[in-house]
Amino acid sequence: MKIGFWGSGNMARVLGGAWSVAEHQVVFGSRSAEKSRDIAKEIGFAATGGTNDEVAEACEVIVSTVRAVPSSFLKTTSVLKNKIIIDLNNRDFPREYKPEEFLHSLAEATQKDVPSARVVKALNNQAMEVFNCDAATLKDAGVQAFIAGDDNEAKQITAELLNDLGLKSVDFGPLSNAWLLELQADILRTYMFATGNALVTPGFIEAPCAEPRFGERRKGTY
Repeated sequence: MKIGFWGSGNMARVLGGAWSVAEHQVVFGSRSAEKSRDIAKEIGFAATGGTNDEVAEACEVIVSTVRAVPSSFLKTTSVLKNKIIIDLNNRDFPREYKPEEFLHSLAEATQKDVPSARVVKALNNQAMEVFNCDAATLKDAGVQAFIAGDDNEAKQITAELLNDLGLKSVDFGPLSNAWLLELQADILRTYMFATGNALVTPGFIEAPCAEPRFGERRKGTY
């Protein structure tokens, strides 16, 4: 699959490298084509580079590492119709907490900005250091990744791409839940800043299945 990146920073580099190893065709984009081509050359595996607009036009799946909606940095968003946009961004880390602002995610803003695209929230809760591991190592460790989106096919394709990285995807429901994933990232980043540990990742651990000992779950309680 042809996977493009808006932005050629840390996450783009490690994810692009990992997908290149998995034999996907990777294209890096940035405001400077020269910068993205340098990153592609560094990665190897036939990766290429160009501008963000070239990525928008050429790629089937686009990973946005730019903390902004597409119309703010692309010449046109018309080329994005039916394309899958994986948004892995988190908002600027808040120093003064204003909870009412947390109810709106950048992923939803991107979907509103490009209604014809299929936006999936994913990969915003893994630090770049996680992808120093190869896919087999991450799979053996049981590392998980949450995804949220409104288009089931787009989520399935995203899940398959995450599997290529060694991640087990967990369906977190519709795109309207993306704000919760961004809030979760704020918690993880707080921990990372406090401890210096960038390798902690979120995940659900399933308990063994057993018959209820104390009655069934009551409706509406969770």
